[in-house]
Amino acid sequence: MTEANDEITASEAERAGSDSLASQIRQLEQEKSELEQKLIRESEQATDYMNRYQRLQADFANFKRRAQQEQEQREQLVTAQVISLFLPALDSFERAFATLPESLRGYSWIDGLSLVLMEMQRALQFGGVEPIEVEPGHAFDPLRHESVGEVESSEYPAGHIAVILQSGYAARGRTLRPTLVQLARRAAPQAAEASDDAATAGAGETSSDSQDNDQK
Repeated sequence: MTEANDEITASEAERAGSDSLASQIRQLEQEKSELEQKLIRESEQATDYMNRYQRLQADFANFKRRAQQEQEQREQLVTAQVISLFLPALDSFERAFATLPESLRGYSWIDGLSLVLMEMQRALQFGGVEPIEVEPGHAFDPLRHESVGEVESSEYPAGHIAVILQSGYAARGRTLRPTLVQLARRAAPQAAEASDDAATAGAGETSSDSQDNDQK
């Protein structure tokens, strides 16, 4: 009887030990699963942080580049505006040479003034200031041209540039001074009608004179 009890006790102890081991294994597996899930979450969070960091780096690099470009553009514009203070003097030189009598063109001091004009033009070009390219017949652009009147013209379409009065200048695509122009307009119809009426009246008078002479 004692031996039987001992065997039952040993069997129960073995089952208890097996249950305890299984419980520990389950607990360890649960902890492992929790750690794996936590690792996945931490990895995803770390990836998100890295993506945010890379985006911030890219945004900062773009901001830095834009700020540098804007600073360079401001400096270039200021330089162009300072250099453009030469424009009135340049206008005077150009008008003087445009109306220079032929008899004065051979003098050395005229050549010296011509060199000064060339140096001023080079200074403008070095500062990024360029003349606005425009010719009679071109379309009027209010952003680059300034109209100061109209002239009758049959050569150019109405509303197009007919006469260039003063050169305009631009720097880096910005207009520093618009070109002064006069626009073409069609001849007034009243003048044409008056001319036709005068011709008709003249023809009538000629016919009447002819009839009077025939009667005589």
